[in-house]
Amino acid sequence: MAIKTIGVIGAGTMGNGIAQAFAAKDYDVIMQDIAEPALAKGLAAISGSMDRLIKKGALTEDAKKNGPGPHLYDHQGGRPGLRRSFD
Repeated sequence: MAIKTIGVIGAGTMGNGIAQAFAAKDYDVIMQDIAEPALAKGLAAISGSMDRLIKKGALTEDAKKNGPGPHLYDHQGGRPGLRRSFD
């Protein structure tokens, strides 16, 4: 059985880095944190990291918006699988 979905608990520096790394390898990632502001900060950090990759030419705007990665979902307060945009 192949693993397709990764769960990351904590959206801090380490958690959002792990989430981004797996998402970039085309895994679905569910990132959870204790508070919505912390989760939003983690998603913003991933977006900023992706912007830096775009500036370096390692990622395209299209890839940021449409995939193949990242497929990153948040999971907060019992709302699994909410799609978060990086726009």
